[in-house]
Amino acid sequence: MMLENLLSIIENDLEAVEETIKQHLKNDIKLITTVGTHILDSGGKRLRPALLLLTSKLLKNSSKNRIPIATAIEFIHTATLLHDDVVDNSELRRGKSSANTIWGNEASVLVGDFLFAKAFSLMVDCNDLSVLEIMSTATKELAEGEIFELIKTGDLQINIDDYFEIISKKTAVLFAAACEVSAVLADSSVEDKELLKNFGYNIGISFQLVDDALDYISTDEELGKKIGIDIEEGKVTFPLIYALKKADDKLKHRVKEVFYKDNITKEDIIYIKNFVLESGGADAAINEAKTILEKSVNFLSSFENNEAKDVLIKLCNFIVNRRF
Repeated sequence: MMLENLLSIIENDLEAVEETIKQHLKNDIKLITTVGTHILDSGGKRLRPALLLLTSKLLKNSSKNRIPIATAIEFIHTATLLHDDVVDNSELRRGKSSANTIWGNEASVLVGDFLFAKAFSLMVDCNDLSVLEIMSTATKELAEGEIFELIKTGDLQINIDDYFEIISKKTAVLFAAACEVSAVLADSSVEDKELLKNFGYNIGISFQLVDDALDYISTDEELGKKIGIDIEEGKVTFPLIYALKKADDKLKHRVKEVFYKDNITKEDIIYIKNFVLESGGADAAINEAKTILEKSVNFLSSFENNEAKDVLIKLCNFIVNRRF
């Protein structure tokens, strides 16, 4: 099922989020509007705000604050993308030239800062301290995850625990926050808040596992970025960690020689990609994502059966079967 069809039950809410995004990107400083619009219109899936809106529908909550907070979550996510592309010196984002390629690193960083500030301005306007607490904690952990990933870049000694710490902070915490916030807005019980938080967290972990696998098995056109970019940037993710663990010493030594070259070539990337695929690293990452999502669905079991619950379960299937 296409994602747009899956999210049709919150179509009106998503349209309201898009309108709110456009409204808050309007600025007298045209560069803010131009750069912000470029990345926000570049084909993002809006999964994080969609999770807030779907879980709100699950809880039968129609709080007016769900739209600005969903917008704030997308602004935070977009700000991290702008900053990531600068750190990684990325040339493409979702198949289009990245903002830093067009306008430079300085503009990308500063517009990212603006989006962070705008996100918190939107949340302050909602006047809910619990929401602010959740989102400020998530934003802090996002930064910690990015910094820890930077420290571990180029380190083939990274272990699986380090990998999961990175993705739990740089990806999963925002998914978790989106779901937890919807429960706060609905004034749900402590137990329900925790269940939805855990549901979102597991979706985030699984999403990143699949994303890392796709860097080895998808195509440039499908993924909207160069395949093998993680290798080129020195990022050691689950598929490569898994493959190295299975390899004998001679093969490990050869992979390390290639990986640590000063100027890694296209042929080097193909060599490591084939090493990972032949070792089953990409398949292992997707299987891990499937296992985690199966557990994640259990967090929804105590909630009333309705259309939103059905879509949330189908969304889990979409995440593990996607190719972009």
